Amino acid sequence: MDKIVIFFSSVFGTGYIKYASGTFGSLVGILLWVLFVPDTYIFQIFVLAAIFIISVLFSSLAEGIYNKKDDRKIVVDEVAGMWCSVAFLPKTFMFLFAGFLLFRIFDIKKPLFIKKIQKIRGGFGITIDDIVAGIFANVILQVARFVIY
Repeated sequence: MDKIVIFFSSVFGTGYIKYASGTFGSLVGILLWVLFVPDTYIFQIFVLAAIFIISVLFSSLAEGIYNKKDDRKIVVDEVAGMWCSVAFLPKTFMFLFAGFLLFRIFDIKKPLFIKKIQKIRGGFGITIDDIVAGIFANVILQVARFVIY
């Protein structure tokens, strides 16, 4: 069971990359989004709910395995946040790239209250700051989309 938890919480081992594991986890997340998540917005709601639940569950279990709060090997939360950043947007290079950049900026810098919510314990705390970072990125992209189109 531990191997399954490690495999999924590290997003197929991406979390074990020595440097910038969160960035690589986000890149895998964007690739998974492009390949497997359809453009149907109602379906995307269910996919976002599923990845949130999966991230909270696997992050919580992995934290127990690693015996360390929010270990850097846990990157499934980056996938959840990345998906939030590009949800309900066209799958164009511009939006995907901008979503990736904005998400990484918000995830790394943790402005406003994101840093505070990261202190919540367990898998929920590991995941929720990335979800909020993804939502911030998405709001900016939705405004840009409105202005552009």
